Amino acid sequence: MTTSDIARHLIDIPSVTGEETAVLHAIEDILTEMGIPVIRQPVAENRWNIIAGWYGDNAIVFSTHVDTVPPWYASHIDGEMIYGRGACDTKGIIAAMLTAGIDLLARGIQPAYLFVVGEETDSVGAKTAAASGLRASALIVGEPTDNHLASGHKGVISYTLRTTGIASHSAYPDRGHSAIHQMLDLLADVRSAEWGRNDILGESTLNIGMFSGGVALNTFAPSAEAAVMHRIVDDSAARKIQVEHIIGDRADITFHTISEAQFLETLPGFPVKSVNFGTDIPHLRPIGRCFLVGPGSVHDAHTDHEKISSRDMDDATALYVRLHTALREQE
Repeated sequence: MTTSDIARHLIDIPSVTGEETAVLHAIEDILTEMGIPVIRQPVAENRWNIIAGWYGDNAIVFSTHVDTVPPWYASHIDGEMIYGRGACDTKGIIAAMLTAGIDLLARGIQPAYLFVVGEETDSVGAKTAAASGLRASALIVGEPTDNHLASGHKGVISYTLRTTGIASHSAYPDRGHSAIHQMLDLLADVRSAEWGRNDILGESTLNIGMFSGGVALNTFAPSAEAAVMHRIVDDSAARKIQVEHIIGDRADITFHTISEAQFLETLPGFPVKSVNFGTDIPHLRPIGRCFLVGPGSVHDAHTDHEKISSRDMDDATALYVRLHTALREQE
């Protein structure tokens, strides 16, 4: 199969986070056809990481995640462009990594792989891999960076806020109060706060991704809930304390992911840029040096028009081989 064939095959297998089993089987089948032994690293029920061709602590490992955001939709082609959920995040990247491995095998070089689950939510696959004691000389981590080596990426603080009100008829505010009104007030404080700036990564950003609450138009809301994600460019631990200080006792808060901004290694001769999104790299770093690069644009990821071009995947295949070679020559 060509790189494009592999990409479409993987795109057409739904693998929304938590439901990665079928695509894991498909990737294992391709690796087995390549003659690379596969090891399953259990993560949760019916979920595992794939470790393949990884022998010794000096391995140079291709790594990315196999899960996607919802909703799944199948692939279609328009010219050289392949559309579908996961096209650039990260089924097309997986395809380029696999065809790079085929090229390396033809040169007598053993490629190694780590494919993980859960990156789009809690990075449980990457955390499991790092905790297992795996070590490598370098990991080539795939995310859509327009085939540029990333010099760094922002950190993440994500959390859910919950407020409690007293339900009553909205015509009588003395009889109750709205959890939604309370939530809106504290979210305004969060949005108006200063969250930091960095010369490489730019400004921190935040997004209120989900909001729910209330029972009826004419009733003060007894409860409300909001999910918030910050893209942090400096000290995430200090910013977590800032969140806690702003919220105080006005809401219950549950933190989900806290990861530091990453400043990454690059190599001469490869195009470089910084990116705003987060990756598994904060959790993978105990394994070895991480180099972040992949085909496709992050602006197409997580959209209803997610896409990747066959040319970008072919360029990525050549880039992955060249980067693998350059890293091997450093040893």
